[in-house]
Amino acid sequence: MLKIGIIGAGMMGGTHASTYANIYGVELVGVADERVEAAQRLAAEHEARSYGSIEELIQVENPDIIDICLPTDLHKAHVLYAASCGKHVFCEKPIAMSVEDALEMTEACSAAGVTFMIGHALRFSPDYQMAKEIVEEGKLGTIGTVRMIREGAPPGWSAWFKDKSRSGGVIVDLGIHELDWLRSTFGEPLRVYAKIAEEGLPGEHAFVSIRMKSGVIAHLTASWALPDGFRSFLELAGTEGLMKLDSDDHKPIAVTRRGAGAELPSSSWESPLNRSPYEIELRHFVDCVRTGTEPLVTGTDAAKSLELALAALRSAQTGEVVTFE
Repeated sequence: MLKIGIIGAGMMGGTHASTYANIYGVELVGVADERVEAAQRLAAEHEARSYGSIEELIQVENPDIIDICLPTDLHKAHVLYAASCGKHVFCEKPIAMSVEDALEMTEACSAAGVTFMIGHALRFSPDYQMAKEIVEEGKLGTIGTVRMIREGAPPGWSAWFKDKSRSGGVIVDLGIHELDWLRSTFGEPLRVYAKIAEEGLPGEHAFVSIRMKSGVIAHLTASWALPDGFRSFLELAGTEGLMKLDSDDHKPIAVTRRGAGAELPSSSWESPLNRSPYEIELRHFVDCVRTGTEPLVTGTDAAKSLELALAALRSAQTGEVVTFE
């Protein structure tokens, strides 16, 4: 039985706590948060014990795994402490606020000999997994362009999101989902250009254009400017067809392939199983801890996705194209 300690009793901490309840062979033993009442509430829901700090939780419970669900600016200190105690570490995305911090965290976990994984859940989302498989199997031919949207209402449930020194803003916190998936599917970026609009809007609205080294041109809209609700969208255009994935559409993934000669294009719909990406990724992490295998999303990998997001942010701030070495 692997013992789990969750650090952070907010929305993601609650999501992870509920998810571990569905994974065989693990036990949530403690929840730590400086907001003591929040830790007490979440711990009580899962018959665990509450603590005011990671130090206290580790000292009393001696868990095998520390799961960090804190604001991004707090990730580094807690990852380094958990690694120094010999604990395996799962940390929510983005990995850190700087690439230098991300690499330091990764090196510390490697030196301590513990498993370290970052929660880029889109890698484990069944629909995005299926889209990646469609690309890799060549069903759309050679991909030329990618359109991505991730937008919702301003995250008013926690004020720290609005503090860009803590969250990085809409590109780093929200848009990094698509940027990470883009890298995992099409390789590394060549250059990026971005714009951010805020005036007159309830939250940040960003446009990001990326030229990949593979030749793919991608466009991302990341927004906290919707009045309410949430939407994600993915469109892949290739030499042999088009794929669309739209959370607003009741249809599952739609694939349209070019017909031969004068034939009309043929369309098909495929529906991935309704599985939670959070459960899939945490099961994967637990399996990696048990077997000693490397996680799908390593610290080094997450640092590269952060580098792309920070480059887009820098482009928006300077008005210049950022080119990667």
